[in-house]
Amino acid sequence: MNGVKRLLTSLFLGANLCCLLFLWASCLSTLLPPQRLPLLSLVGLAFPVAVLLNIGFIIFWLIFKARYALLSLVGTLIVASYFIDYCPLNHKRSHPEGALTILSYNVASLAGEGTLDGFTRYVRYVSPDIMCLQEMTPGWGKTDNAKRLLDSLGMKCIRNGNNYIYTRLPIIEESVPTPKVSENTIMACRLAYGDDSLFVFNCHLESNKLSNEDKAEYRSMIKEPHRETVKRGSRNLLSKLSDAAVYRANQTDILCAMADSLQGKSIILCGDLNDTPISYTYQKLSRHLTPAFRKSGFGVGRSFNQRGFPVRIDHIFVSHNWQTAQTHIDSQTDFSDHYPLATFLWKK
Repeated sequence: MNGVKRLLTSLFLGANLCCLLFLWASCLSTLLPPQRLPLLSLVGLAFPVAVLLNIGFIIFWLIFKARYALLSLVGTLIVASYFIDYCPLNHKRSHPEGALTILSYNVASLAGEGTLDGFTRYVRYVSPDIMCLQEMTPGWGKTDNAKRLLDSLGMKCIRNGNNYIYTRLPIIEESVPTPKVSENTIMACRLAYGDDSLFVFNCHLESNKLSNEDKAEYRSMIKEPHRETVKRGSRNLLSKLSDAAVYRANQTDILCAMADSLQGKSIILCGDLNDTPISYTYQKLSRHLTPAFRKSGFGVGRSFNQRGFPVRIDHIFVSHNWQTAQTHIDSQTDFSDHYPLATFLWKK
């Protein structure tokens, strides 16, 4: 019996070590430029699975052989900063009077019945100082409903394709030049803020272009991983994801270069980045700007509301001279396939 126990312990320790390596690989993949290794850059998508496996091993060892729990515990703590990115646990803090209210929302053209009116009521309730919208209905800004709303909030509009920036702050430059690397948009403007100015970026980075059929196939793969069609479907899915990751990496490099060129200036970067916190896009931007949700959000913060895709792909980043509070995703507002993301900002 002792020999059997030693064998089983060795097998479980080996499996535990493999899960730890899987966890580390998902984190380290964010350092790989997807242009070089497109498929390996997708390993970060498996981060929550790797986390759950290692938590399972910690619980298992605590029950059967407590001292071995240190293996998973220490191995997990090595990548603790990624946990904070993925699921921050900040306490709720108040913001000073006069803090800016920032709203970012991919509205997916507000295509559903009654969504235009509902969206208008929501914006009036939030009353943002700066609002960045992606995939906005092109004609919405010209409707009487929109004009009344914007007039009542004292907002002006800047548009680039289907992306909009609405602001109460005076506009200094309507368009700050930004390179274009794909059909999705990076737009920027410069606004007056007190005696200073700030640059606002509204980004909609490259989409994964998953059709409804692709999403249905993905859900089927999760439910029935042994189906004969899984292999073919997974190849198609991985191809689309890796191609999009390369485009987003190019866009991210451009954004980081622009942030460097504005060193010392105030920056607010909002948008649908189509990448989770465990990705090249998020991690590289985090080395240049501060993620608002990491600093003052709580929980995983699912921003894409489609069934089977519990991910946060909408983000707000700010330059290091800003304080942030109560960054949150409003999961009760479902006018789109995304949830809106909001935060409060003030200068340090």
